[in-house]
Amino acid sequence: MTRSSYPKGFSGGVLLRQAPLYESHGGNVFWVDSGASKASYKGTFELPVLTIAAALDLCAANSGDVIMVKPGHAETVSAAAGIALDVAGVTVRGIGDGASTPTITLDTATTADIDIDAANVTIENIHFIAGFADVAVVLDVNADDFTARACRFTQSGDNLNALVCVQDASSGGSDRITIEGCRAIMYDASNTHFVNFAGTGTGHIVSDNILQGDWGTMAVGGAGVVTFCQITDNIIGNIANTADGCISLASSATGVVVGNHCAGAAAQANGVTATACVISQNFYGVISEDLSAILDPIAT
Repeated sequence: MTRSSYPKGFSGGVLLRQAPLYESHGGNVFWVDSGASKASYKGTFELPVLTIAAALDLCAANSGDVIMVKPGHAETVSAAAGIALDVAGVTVRGIGDGASTPTITLDTATTADIDIDAANVTIENIHFIAGFADVAVVLDVNADDFTARACRFTQSGDNLNALVCVQDASSGGSDRITIEGCRAIMYDASNTHFVNFAGTGTGHIVSDNILQGDWGTMAVGGAGVVTFCQITDNIIGNIANTADGCISLASSATGVVVGNHCAGAAAQANGVTATACVISQNFYGVISEDLSAILDPIAT
């Protein structure tokens, strides 16, 4: 007996109110739109709430709730934990592309940030904009199983920048952070990292990102001894004049570093430094030389 009118599925995917259905979920859906006329709405499509924080107040932990952020939504974070994602299992999903991608701008203080304080939180398709000089960190991850997918990180102008885009907890470390399909353009010379592994977490994935910037320490890596990480298929251009500018992990960090294409300043000794990791098919080139990249580290 046929149980569906479409037994072969939908080759072009399915949209619900212009939102792709990536997976089924058992929770509620709450809508956010900064253009809504009242703050007291209940988060329906027709009556969205004004802010992501207001939608979080409607969510229940570990229920699979999804916060849908409408095209053109814009909000500002002006203090530490200006948005605290503290509801476990929630997904924040932006709708729109290009100029209509929802934006969160960090301004007013260097401490302005978004805190990830509950496990299994996902953010998708949000454009994060640094709007103040030397914002310390955009996404401060203090819980396990966080995912940032298809997000953008940019600065709004010269000297309006974020030192670090994503950072794991320095005390102990968060486990299984995933950063995939993201884009970054952060060109201020005081920037330090795109991803900073400050703690000792395990199972991190950094994959399929395109990162362009001026990161004075390194684009991806850190002093934390992370284990079983996967850093794969990224394109990284770092113009900072630093020795380990693209991928650099602590000497005891373990994992897989494969298929990354890196470019940097002439002074960089290595595009990839990951002594205790499995390393294969990574390439590094010097930006100013107009030559194709070579294997790095070179096989001997």
